[in-house]
Amino acid sequence: MKCGKCASAVIYPEGLDGEIVCATCGLVIEGTFSLKHFSQWKPEWFSNWNEQDSETLKEWLTTLRAVSCQLNIPNFPYREEAARTIRKQNRILSKSKKLSKNKRATVAALMHLVLAEYDKVRSIKDISNELSLDKKLVLKRVWILNKTLNQERSEIKIQRKTSTDYLHEKGGKITLNKEIVSIAENTLGQVKGLGGNPRGVAAGALYFACKKKNRISKKEIGQVFGISERTVYANEARIRRLMATKARPDSTPMIICS
Repeated sequence: MKCGKCASAVIYPEGLDGEIVCATCGLVIEGTFSLKHFSQWKPEWFSNWNEQDSETLKEWLTTLRAVSCQLNIPNFPYREEAARTIRKQNRILSKSKKLSKNKRATVAALMHLVLAEYDKVRSIKDISNELSLDKKLVLKRVWILNKTLNQERSEIKIQRKTSTDYLHEKGGKITLNKEIVSIAENTLGQVKGLGGNPRGVAAGALYFACKKKNRISKKEIGQVFGISERTVYANEARIRRLMATKARPDSTPMIICS
């Protein structure tokens, strides 16, 4: 490469801002990227507070840091999602006396909801024990957060999976028998509106189907679905009783007109 002014071949980056400069006459040939003045991109961390944040918001974020560390929850995406919700709903959280009275319990409830959103179920009992909090207190906060944040169109939208969704997601990990899964799905259709945790209902329906066609223990089903074998059995028993009721002939007395 030669200089257009003096035809010198010695050209190198030497300008204050990293330009390509002719070593002989000093002509600036071309601008280039400067490491000296390069602006480094930094991600936005919602959990980091700054001087512009209110003292109340700082308290919430500090509590979030303490709770997430104690629960050994990764910063991203779980803690950051919780921090983003706190920032967006700061007015609601601060205005509600029930939510702001015990920030640790409220943050614990929020972490439970965030983990559930990412399908990383961590029970309220487990979280409460780790934080030495009353389980009933945290459960109340979960209920209040769900109700309050949904009313205000919160950004944290818990995608409520149906029992059929859980069956399709977990069933294949337990059995490759399509007939069993089909029976379980048909059973769920018949007991629609049974109520309860959809994960547990799906596990119960699968266990109900397995008892008819295959020997798969409730313990194995519980491990895959992430629930106790007692929960599997309890849901299967509810389904069994309801199915038995549906199978009975109509016992309504016939009215004979003379």
